[in-house]
Amino acid sequence: MGENSYNEVYGQVPNGTEPSGGNGGGKKPFRRKVAIGAAVVLVAAGLGLGTAWMTGAFAPKSEITRVDTGTGKKKQVSDKKDSVVDWGVKIEADGVTADSAPLITHYVCTEGADKGVDFYHATSAADAVAGKGSVELAEGTWEVSAIPVINSDGSITTPAGGGEQEVSSSSKDSHSTGFTGETKPAGDVTQDDIDKVLDEVNDACGKGDGTLTGDAGKDVVDKVTDNASKAPAADKDKVEEKKDAAADTATKAEDKKTDATKPASGNVPSSSGSTSKPSSGSPSSSKPAHEHTWQAQYRTDPVYTTETYTVVDQAAWDEKVRSGSHFLFSDGHVCYDSTDAMNYQFDTGCSYSVVDDYQTIHHDAVTHQATRQVQTGTTQVLTGYRCSGCGATK
Repeated sequence: MGENSYNEVYGQVPNGTEPSGGNGGGKKPFRRKVAIGAAVVLVAAGLGLGTAWMTGAFAPKSEITRVDTGTGKKKQVSDKKDSVVDWGVKIEADGVTADSAPLITHYVCTEGADKGVDFYHATSAADAVAGKGSVELAEGTWEVSAIPVINSDGSITTPAGGGEQEVSSSSKDSHSTGFTGETKPAGDVTQDDIDKVLDEVNDACGKGDGTLTGDAGKDVVDKVTDNASKAPAADKDKVEEKKDAAADTATKAEDKKTDATKPASGNVPSSSGSTSKPSSGSPSSSKPAHEHTWQAQYRTDPVYTTETYTVVDQAAWDEKVRSGSHFLFSDGHVCYDSTDAMNYQFDTGCSYSVVDDYQTIHHDAVTHQATRQVQTGTTQVLTGYRCSGCGATK
């Protein structure tokens, strides 16, 4: 082996060595020092990568499965906590007062972590008028609207406003939705108007948060229907039927709450001004068995009887009819016979005149008999049964 080959293999550089720095005066090859340094760097890098791998630095981002409230479908979302905004609501409209029915708002997320979430929320009229009501919304784009409000005198206010709202904690805009509205006077409200509002309330209870389900939902339904019954044209029996249906919906919605009712981002809508919040949910199968306590439900119907009465087609009246005539002389003498009248005139020379005689004929009233229904009282009619515990009906 030549000198050059030997030096290349063992890292020695002919005619080029570095001092060792020791007292022995020996010299170490320059390339060997470089190789040793590179090896040290590689070992350190390997230890760092191994530590990072053990701590999960290169593990994929964890995801959790949540269920979309509106569709019921599962979707993967990041476990990073989403920003939540306390979103306010306010209404300013003639007729809407603290005694009005609650303002029921509808929220649909169209963009953002909660996309697809669709729910209703009730705010007391007092809080809505004062601008104190609010609900928690995840950042994103939301469509916000409100259903008509029935006021304490039976008038109905249709809210205007809302629409697409950009919900962002960093926005400098007002974090709230304001509504105005036009009010239809109670005297102009029809039963059809009332039915439409109560049907919307029923739908809201079926898709509502904790302010519209269970006992809280029943309280809202009671207030809405109580105000509705004050409209002059309200059919109270029909209003009562709508009330029962909406209360039943609120009860069933509460019973069916599970983890799937949480918004997809994990943010649960709730009212900041109320202790009533949507339930976090638990499988219904985990609830203790409920035994219904059925109570009879009645409605009050009128009781009628048939009576006969007289209908007057033409009232009674008197008629004067000519019956004859007589001779009335200038001295007041009266003759009914023409011969007697002639002789009297010959004897007295008095003048006379002929006067018509009349008689009165009485005509009785023209009538006929008819029948009619007259209310004589009321009766209770069984309409079904309601559970006093959960509100179920049969």
